[in-house]
Amino acid sequence: MKRILAPLLLLALLCVCLTANAAGDTLRFDNRANTVGVGETLETILQRSGAPAEGTLTYESNNPRVVTVDSEGIVTGVSKGKATITAIVKTSNKTYKAQLSVSVVRKATGIDVDKQKLSILKADDPKLAGILKEGGEDLPVLMIPVKKSVTIKASATPMDVTNRKVKITSKNENIASVRGSAVTGRSAGETVLTIASEQNPEVSVSYRVLVVQPVTRVNAEPQNPRVAVGYQLELKASVQPANATVKGITWLSSNPTVATVDKDGVVTGKSKGNVRIYATATDGSNIRANINLRVTQPAEKISLQAAQQIVAVGKTVTLKANVLPSNTDDKSVVWTSSDAKVAKVDKHGRVTGVSVGTCEITCESATTPGVTASATVTVQQPVTKIVFDEAPGVFVGETSQLTWHIEPSNASDGSLTFKSSNPKVVAVDANGILTGLRRGEATITATSTDGSKRTAKIKVKVSVHATGVHMRRRAAYINVKESATCTADLEPKEAGDTRMTWTSDDPSVATASGDRNKVKITGVSEGVTTVRGVLLDGGFETSIEVHVGNWDKSVKLTHIDVDSIRGMLNGFTVKNVSSDLTITSVTCDVFFFTYKGADIPVNTKDGSGKVSVTFKKTLYPGDSGRWKFNGKNIKDFQMPEDDVPGWIEIRVTSFQIDNDWNKGIRESRQPKIEWK
Repeated sequence: MKRILAPLLLLALLCVCLTANAAGDTLRFDNRANTVGVGETLETILQRSGAPAEGTLTYESNNPRVVTVDSEGIVTGVSKGKATITAIVKTSNKTYKAQLSVSVVRKATGIDVDKQKLSILKADDPKLAGILKEGGEDLPVLMIPVKKSVTIKASATPMDVTNRKVKITSKNENIASVRGSAVTGRSAGETVLTIASEQNPEVSVSYRVLVVQPVTRVNAEPQNPRVAVGYQLELKASVQPANATVKGITWLSSNPTVATVDKDGVVTGKSKGNVRIYATATDGSNIRANINLRVTQPAEKISLQAAQQIVAVGKTVTLKANVLPSNTDDKSVVWTSSDAKVAKVDKHGRVTGVSVGTCEITCESATTPGVTASATVTVQQPVTKIVFDEAPGVFVGETSQLTWHIEPSNASDGSLTFKSSNPKVVAVDANGILTGLRRGEATITATSTDGSKRTAKIKVKVSVHATGVHMRRRAAYINVKESATCTADLEPKEAGDTRMTWTSDDPSVATASGDRNKVKITGVSEGVTTVRGVLLDGGFETSIEVHVGNWDKSVKLTHIDVDSIRGMLNGFTVKNVSSDLTITSVTCDVFFFTYKGADIPVNTKDGSGKVSVTFKKTLYPGDSGRWKFNGKNIKDFQMPEDDVPGWIEIRVTSFQIDNDWNKGIRESRQPKIEWK
């Protein structure tokens, strides 16, 4: 370690101490000695007089990581930063303290120069042969053009040095002058440039500066040359002015994968494309000439997208040729067919099927004879239509076969693929066999495999088998020469096969017709018979008793009650005039007219003068019942305030028998009652 001694300061301190002793008790540092370098030592100067001069003296550092202090008060710099040194004197009566703030600095050990934008060469570089003066210093050579400036970016190292600034000086300002970090070439010649630490000037680096007459132009030839892949071409270049200090040229290719160039300007073609060759002056002026070079590539091979191709009669398919290598200059080709009666080909490679058969289509390079490729073309008769037959019945857990036919019948390939739109409901295999998986519907799509892309669809319903059947109504009441439809409900209700046969025990009373679970019953003559239905799926049977008669006259309106002053309907009376029917409800239409017979718009829904009312009361044979009208017990009814009915008509439109059979009455036969 280095020790910094301060004899002059010590002498001065002794003088101060003599004075201080006379003045009284004193303990303090001379703060002019307060800076030390990392790894160096500093001898502190402490003034003691009076009582502090007699006591025991110790030293402390508040941050030993920055500075340490020994028992003699000698401070050692450990790391860059600041710390406080405390001197402590203990006497029998009192403790005295003095403090000194010490700064630890990092000194420069080297100079870092950014050479990225500087033209620096070794003294023995061939480019400088015959240019440098003999006997000059063996230093790196910094080249600067006359009347040009370069910026020297340099700093002291290491990174944590207290002062990183440097100072740049030129040995001969007439050759190269320095202003801050800018060095300017003044006149052609040589000098030495020194870059030194501002904090520690002994730390420095030097360069031999060569101020040159720069190149102002580079001429290269030939212009826009061409070279084939694998061949070479020699380029030439010269510099201007003739008295340029350095006349050397460096050659560079912008893309060596297309073309390379050696130090003598010899270019070698590598791959097809355009490349730029640069001829650059070596004097640091960066003056260059650009040569645009074209590397050409002939065809070497042709490959077709497919070696086998199928085309339909009358249809067209395009063969795509790939001329290799991919960077071939001229990729034009010529197409020919070995049998134009089977297939013909145009200049674009479009092949048209003429008749069923096989031929060869050949593709040849238009500029490189012998470079060919061929494809075998098979001409087929395509499928034009797929037609499914009737969809088969499919049940859960069972299989069924789809049936179909292909058009035309002489199609070259009639094979199909099948797909279910809902494979969780029904699955289909490659042979069109369906397997029911759960109840529901799915669409089966068949697609031709010959490339014609023809499709057909058929909807398939998957059902479950019936376990029984029953009629929805207990009995049917039908007028002579009238018909009614009755429904049979399958068990379970999701059973899918609703086909049934229907018969009447006495066709002279009523006939039955239908092939599903709905039967049409037609009254022939008054009487009673039974209509029976048999379910084809399982043979389950059901029946309904049919009564044929004149049932429209079973209900009669016997009385209408109207407030004659207000013309307001209060109610009406209904009577069961049949001898053996139990009527459980009666539905009527009520019409409101003016005195002149015009509708009064009482129906708030459609604006008509008609509303429907239902009398819900059981009427046994001979019973009568009165229905009370209050205006609020009818849906969609509102009597206009400015209209008073002059005519009210009530018609029976239907009635229900035993809460089971609803008997509708034709308008011409509807019982009615009026008030005017």
